[in-house]
Amino acid sequence: MHIEIADRADLDRAEALVSLLRRPHLDRVTVTLPGLDATERERTAATIRRLFNDCGCDWGALALVTAVAGVLVIGRSGGRAVAAAVLGCLAAAVAGKLLGLSWSRRRLLLRLRALRAAS
Repeated sequence: MHIEIADRADLDRAEALVSLLRRPHLDRVTVTLPGLDATERERTAATIRRLFNDCGCDWGALALVTAVAGVLVIGRSGGRAVAAAVLGCLAAAVAGKLLGLSWSRRRLLLRLRALRAAS
């Protein structure tokens, strides 16, 4: 999918696509808003594309590694402890992923709104 941002209406359309779990994957973003030089247009387009395509995996992986480290430090053994550790690590990974998606969604909305204010 390709998004071109040339005016406030385009910003409105882009903002309408921003969701927590159903953001479209963008192959290309073009920013041609007046008042931005070529470097700022390219930088803004790259930022918007990156934030749209962010899947939250970095945060999920960090949460998972932290949970696994916590399990290793606690070091309990037995069937219930292992099951609890596995479920805890899975929950941490999912929570981290959702937190990462929320973070990128917020940053994306702030960036689009800043562009609206500047235009």
